[in-house]
Amino acid sequence: MTTENISQSILDFLSTYDAKRMDALWQIHRSNFRKFWHDRILLDDGNAITDSESDEVVRILDRNGKGNTKGSEAVAKAMVPQGAWRRMFKDFKTNRDLGKLVYSVLECEDKTRKSVLIDELYRINEGQGNHLTGKSANTISAMLAAYDPERNLSVISLNDRRALMRYLGIPLSDAARITIGAEIVESNEAIQAAMRARGLDATARTVTNFLYSPNIKILWKEGHTIKRAEGSVNVVVPTMTDEEEQEEQDVETKIGDEVRESMQIQGLIAQIGTSMGFRIWLPKADRSRVLKVWTPEPGELLDELPLGYDSTTTETIAQIDVLWLRQRSIVRAFEVEHTTSVYSGLLRMADLVALQPNINVKLHIVAPAEKREKVLKEIRRPVFSLLEGRALAEMCTYLSYDQVKEIGAIKHLIHMSDKVIDEYEETAE
Repeated sequence: MTTENISQSILDFLSTYDAKRMDALWQIHRSNFRKFWHDRILLDDGNAITDSESDEVVRILDRNGKGNTKGSEAVAKAMVPQGAWRRMFKDFKTNRDLGKLVYSVLECEDKTRKSVLIDELYRINEGQGNHLTGKSANTISAMLAAYDPERNLSVISLNDRRALMRYLGIPLSDAARITIGAEIVESNEAIQAAMRARGLDATARTVTNFLYSPNIKILWKEGHTIKRAEGSVNVVVPTMTDEEEQEEQDVETKIGDEVRESMQIQGLIAQIGTSMGFRIWLPKADRSRVLKVWTPEPGELLDELPLGYDSTTTETIAQIDVLWLRQRSIVRAFEVEHTTSVYSGLLRMADLVALQPNINVKLHIVAPAEKREKVLKEIRRPVFSLLEGRALAEMCTYLSYDQVKEIGAIKHLIHMSDKVIDEYEETAE
C-alpha cells in the first residue's frame, strides 16, 4: 500500500472511529488498573487477592477474560487462562520482590532502563510456567498497555509486531543479539513512529485499532488468500515443531486415566444443551467418563442417532464430542480439545462438511484459551478452504473453556435460546 493509500485509509478509519470517546474510556481502564496495583498488590496488608478482584482486572487485560463478550473493550486476546491470571496476581501480592519488579517495569519511563528490567523479570521467572514471561511477550505487553494505553501498543504479540515492522519497512533487529526486553520497548516505539510518519499521530490504543482494522490487518497479518467462485478466502498454513509435538505427547501421557478437564467441559456442554431443551449425543467411547461429571435425565441422552444420512456420514457424525439435537436434526456440534493437537476435531468437522456440503449445523471447536491462536489458524488451513460449498472458516467457530463455563453459569439458562452462544464464539475470518 502506498503512502497516499495508507493516508486515505487512516482518514477513512478516523471518520468512523470515535478516538476521543475511546481514549476517555481507556483513561478509566488505566485508572482502575493502576488502583488495583497501588491499593491491592503493592499494599503489604496481608489480605489475599480474591478471584473476583482479579477477574475485574483480567476483563481490562484480556478479551477472553471471564465476563467479556464480543463488544467488550479490553487490551487484546492474551491467550492466558483465567486461572493463570488469578494465580499471577496472587503471586504478585505474596511474592513481594516479584510484584515490585513487575511494577517497576510498568512505571519505568526510561526506555533503556525498562528494557533491562524486563530482561531481569524474564531471568528470575525462567522455568516457572506461570504465563508471565512467554516468548511472544503477550502478558507483560498486555499489562504495559493497560498501565499506559496512550504510549504502549495493544499489539501485544512480538510475532505480530515483527510482521507489522516487515510490512511498514522497519528494519528488524538481529534476533540472536537483541534481548526480549529491548525488542518489546524498541518495537513499540518504532511502529508508532512509522505510523506518525504516515499521518496517524494518535494514542497507542488508536494506532493499534487502526492496524487491526480489517482492510489493514489483511495486508500484514500472517496468511494467504485463495480465490473461490464464491469469493476470496484468507487461509493460514500453521506449523508445529518436533519439540512442540513431543511436549504435547508428554503432557497427554501424564494425564493418564483421570477425568480430564476436556471431559468435564464435554459434560458441561451437554448439561447446557439439555437446559435449553436439546437432546444430546455423546460418542459411545466417551460416555463412561463424561457421565462421571454429568447425569442426564431419562430421554436426554440418545442411544442412537435419528438421522437419515448414509452410513459413512452417520459414522463420522457419531464421533463428534457433543451434538445438540432437536427432533431429528442436529442444531450444534462441538469438538472439545485439551492437550492433544486440534487436528482430530477439525478433521471430523471437515469430513462432515465434505460429506454433506449443504449441511446446516453450527460447528464449534472448544479449547483452552492458550490454544485459541492454534485453533483459529488450523480452521483457516488451505485444505479447509477448498471444501465444496463453503470454507470451514465460514461454518466453524472457536469457544474457550472459560466461555463455556460462563455460559453454564448464566441464570435462567432454561429460558434462553442457543443463540446466546453467538455472543461468545469467535470466528476465524
